[in-house]
Amino acid sequence: MAAPGEGTGGHDARGLAEPAAPAPSAPRLALVCGLLLVLIALMILLPRSRGASALLTLFIGGALVVAVSAARVPRRWVIRISWVVGLTAAVSIAAIWGFGDNGTTAGLGMTMLLVVAVPVAIVSGLRDARTVSVQSVFGAIAVYLVVGLAFAMAANLDARLTGEAYFAQVKTATLSQYVYFSYVTLATLGYGDLTPATALGRLLAVFETIAGSLYLVTAVSLIVSRIGSPRPARSDG
Repeated sequence: MAAPGEGTGGHDARGLAEPAAPAPSAPRLALVCGLLLVLIALMILLPRSRGASALLTLFIGGALVVAVSAARVPRRWVIRISWVVGLTAAVSIAAIWGFGDNGTTAGLGMTMLLVVAVPVAIVSGLRDARTVSVQSVFGAIAVYLVVGLAFAMAANLDARLTGEAYFAQVKTATLSQYVYFSYVTLATLGYGDLTPATALGRLLAVFETIAGSLYLVTAVSLIVSRIGSPRPARSDG
């Protein structure tokens, strides 16, 4: 039995409904990380074909919807964005089947949207967190994976816009090679089986190496070392 003056059933003493607690972000951010890992695997493993490009487009669309859901936006907006993503994916797949390699540009655009949506979803999902927790680690991992995708897409765009071979070893690179080279560079492994042939390609490789090194030794290590610690209070002014 509730004591006098206490509300029951989620209501306060004045009979007003208390705001519902936000759903935990950790499972959603973990799902985003998992989808990104699967997407990277598909980009590397799938053959260069129209069917593979269509499958990738569908998967990217699904990952976009999950990223938006992880941002905890109102359900009506999730539905609207899902419709837009579905329509864009349908147009992209039609372009792929109709124009072959030239039609994959639409899918590339969806990947860039994913690269933007994931960090926004992470910031939104963690903005109300009071402590540094496992969800922060998932968020940091997701951002790291997105950085690799962003540089892979930048290399792909560079080759498309200039018409020049991006790698010294191959005349026409595949998506698999762009993604593979990006993550090898991000992790500072430098196998040497693929090397950029253009000045802009070398510059992107340098920036990615610096970004990967600094991110791991600063952001990720700082977050892991502070798990369980309270976050600094945000100033209203």
